[in-house]
Amino acid sequence: MMSAAAGVTGIGDEGSGPGGQEDKAGAELALRVFTGEERWGWEFVQPPEPPAHPSAQNPPVYREPADDEVRAAQERAMTGRNTSGCGCALLIAGGAALAAGGVEAAAVVLVIILVVFALSSPQSRLRAAERRLASERKRARDDHEARTKAWQDRLAAHRAEHLRHNATLDTWFPIALASKPSRIDVFGGTGNGWASLLATLGGPLLGGGQSVVVLDLTQQAVALELAGLAARRGVAVGHVPMPGALLGLDLRQEFTSEELAETFAEALGSMRPPGSDIDLHSIDADVVRTVADLLEGPVTFPRLAAGLRVLLRVHDHDPQAKGVLSAAELESITQAIDLIGQGERVQNELRYVRAQTELLAKAEAAHTADESTSGWWKPGVLTIVTTEDHVHRRKDLTDRFVFFRLLHALRKRAVVPGSGTLVVAGADHLGREALETMARQARTAGVRLVFLLEHLREAAVQVAGGSDSATVFMRMGNGEEAKAAAQFIGQEHKFLVNQLTRQIGETLTEGRGSSYGYQRGVSDTRGSNRGGGVSSGGTWGSSFSSSTSLSRSWQDSTNSSTARSTTTGENLTRVYEFTIEPTQLQALPVTGLVLVEAGPAGRRVVFGDCNPGITFLPRLSTRPRPSLT
Repeated sequence: MMSAAAGVTGIGDEGSGPGGQEDKAGAELALRVFTGEERWGWEFVQPPEPPAHPSAQNPPVYREPADDEVRAAQERAMTGRNTSGCGCALLIAGGAALAAGGVEAAAVVLVIILVVFALSSPQSRLRAAERRLASERKRARDDHEARTKAWQDRLAAHRAEHLRHNATLDTWFPIALASKPSRIDVFGGTGNGWASLLATLGGPLLGGGQSVVVLDLTQQAVALELAGLAARRGVAVGHVPMPGALLGLDLRQEFTSEELAETFAEALGSMRPPGSDIDLHSIDADVVRTVADLLEGPVTFPRLAAGLRVLLRVHDHDPQAKGVLSAAELESITQAIDLIGQGERVQNELRYVRAQTELLAKAEAAHTADESTSGWWKPGVLTIVTTEDHVHRRKDLTDRFVFFRLLHALRKRAVVPGSGTLVVAGADHLGREALETMARQARTAGVRLVFLLEHLREAAVQVAGGSDSATVFMRMGNGEEAKAAAQFIGQEHKFLVNQLTRQIGETLTEGRGSSYGYQRGVSDTRGSNRGGGVSSGGTWGSSFSSSTSLSRSWQDSTNSSTARSTTTGENLTRVYEFTIEPTQLQALPVTGLVLVEAGPAGRRVVFGDCNPGITFLPRLSTRPRPSLT
């Protein structure tokens, strides 16, 4: 935020030193703040997460090579079968080689026999099958890892492409009021936060040729930053210090006697507790109107106080009064003493009005004379009205009179509708009725009204959320006020996780089976035949055959299986809670804000920041979020 020490007049020459760099930065800030449409801050919008790749849910699947060969080899090894018959045949062959060819040939044959025997054993075949299975598994894993890496590379490239696109998107969007309300209530915040808000809001308004009037009742110079930026842009800035500027003002320039009496009576009435005797308002208006009607010259606060002293018959004891009023004025006011009444109630109220008027009359005169309030509303001009005084009672009365003076200007339609914005900073103490009256008259006159209220107390809560209005909350230090603000912002349904469960199960099953079968069969066949004639002597024969069959079978089987299961559960509960917790409002940055308005698309709540320095950030949009335009 720009330093509060920035002046409203005079701009230093740019140079090459540190001062020149600061001037350049200030000029650039003023240019950025005064450019663009009306805004109340900026909303940070995180770019959307990259969408999921179409194959994100279909990762490569590892397929385990079949182990049928190994299992078969294991089964053969467990049966205990061997190649003894083959071995015996080979040994016989070796013996024959020894008899036929000698020792050397026998040795060669024996080596071959041993190698063949070793290769043909079940254990060797099992080991060979296991080696082949391990090789196939390695190839399958390598292939799976390659496919997985390619899948991951596709996903990473897809995400990187969208992230590169997101890097080109705007992240800061100006906050505009879609409902175009006639009144905006700002609750909470500090002097620095209000200064940033006024600079952010006032820059586009003044840059667009509108008039801005700031009534600063805070004694914190909340409009000084806006004034400094306006001066850098060549925008006229007027400062009206109160109550000193009132002393040289002829109140007849903008008030009739009746209007002045009613305005002053309203200011005094706002100092009383709500529900006080309404007759006092009539007495106040009557005595002020009587004196104002009888003054032949200018109606100023010193002359008005002198006339009230005449009504109280104390002007003879005040030598200053004789030089303020003319002899004719003294005579006419003296004759009106009986018209006012001599009752104790009237005399007490008259003393009260005289004392309050003298407070303003004894203020230190300002170097600049005040002008009528209609002169404050010049197109493209910033007018800052401040009320400062070391006497608290005079400061309080000044606040109220200037407030109702502006209210009187709104009643008289002294401003062209739609051409001006009135900001009232620090109006908490003026009361709900005064604020509502100002809001009603400003809406009728076509003047945008902005209230900057430090506290959200009972009276302010009743003002918030009125018709054709929007509400802005800044940092709320008090816990009760933060709770009231959170209640105003509203509640919404949320789904919260209240239970997480995770179950892991594993089942291991192993089985082994063995079967053996034996079958033997024997068959005998016998036959005889006889043939020939009598002359040949004949022939006779017989035959016998026997066959035996033997079959045996055995089988061993082994099986194993493992089943793993994982179950993850999440239970959600629907709750109805604050949209923004009170602690969040208490922890807002100085320039942080929460906007609440009922726009064309419905009620919306927006988080934002009104720091003018955001205009220097990259990826800054000149238009509000597309969904809100």
